[in-house]
Amino acid sequence: MINFTHNNYLTYSTGGRAFGQRENSMERYTVSLGQCDLERYKKSNYVEELHRTASLVLSDFGKDLVVFVSGGTDSEIVLRNFLAVGHRPRCVTIRFKNDYNATDVMEAQALCAELDVPLEFIDFDVKDFYYSGEATEFGKSIQCTQVTYLMVYKSILDLGLPAVMGGETLLTRKVEADKSYWYYTLRENEDASAMRFSNKYNVPLVNEWFAYTPEVLLYYLEHPDIKQLVTTKYNYKLTSVSSKNAILAKMYPNIRPKKKTHGFENLLAFNYEAYNDIASHQIKRLESSLDGIRYQDAIKQLKGRA
Repeated sequence: MINFTHNNYLTYSTGGRAFGQRENSMERYTVSLGQCDLERYKKSNYVEELHRTASLVLSDFGKDLVVFVSGGTDSEIVLRNFLAVGHRPRCVTIRFKNDYNATDVMEAQALCAELDVPLEFIDFDVKDFYYSGEATEFGKSIQCTQVTYLMVYKSILDLGLPAVMGGETLLTRKVEADKSYWYYTLRENEDASAMRFSNKYNVPLVNEWFAYTPEVLLYYLEHPDIKQLVTTKYNYKLTSVSSKNAILAKMYPNIRPKKKTHGFENLLAFNYEAYNDIASHQIKRLESSLDGIRYQDAIKQLKGRA
């Protein structure tokens, strides 16, 4: 079994099958977390745990891995932490045909130039990938509905090397008729598809860098700004996306200030079309599973109090 996180402490299951594919619409999707080392957690900190993550990824997958540099904060932190433990990884960025993500590419170039790390480019025609039907068929094979994920998986598959996408620690607010609550997000048809990709094609992929160890995840979840976000009743936010970069700048100083984009700002209508079409060819989930684990439950499980 490939390590998706260290010792696979982070697990999802579909119909009770760990890291499984969906077989019917009523199977329950669940996410669970293992306990962190509480003694380590008391003595360490977020930056030290990010360094440890880099060392563990190198130990788990070897040095011949590829880091996908998107131009955003998350991949910058990944790269900086490999450098912090003395490893200069092979860095790649995807460059869309027609310069749809030109801003991101320039940011990736500037970062790698600042850190004196060579940057390679993979030129990708995302519209042809979708309209040719390749994205739809590829998505069906790993039950992924997001074309942005699929184009990275396709690039990793072509390279045939262990890879790091980075990912992020996403928190989402679930709003119901008379209440709301926050949850740590691991989306079935997006985030979890990275694990299905690795299992099917036997290519190691780290898509949960910021949750690679239970300790690094807990440091983020217990940061005061995150606690304020999830406990403030009238903040009107539905995700942690708009707060993330400011919080990470406090936890990991000296990252480059930027507004994260993903290249699809110029392709919003296309992305909406592709997402809905690709999803229509896959098993729809009718059971009301949560795409993650409630914030308070995540804390309890990480601390061994569940």
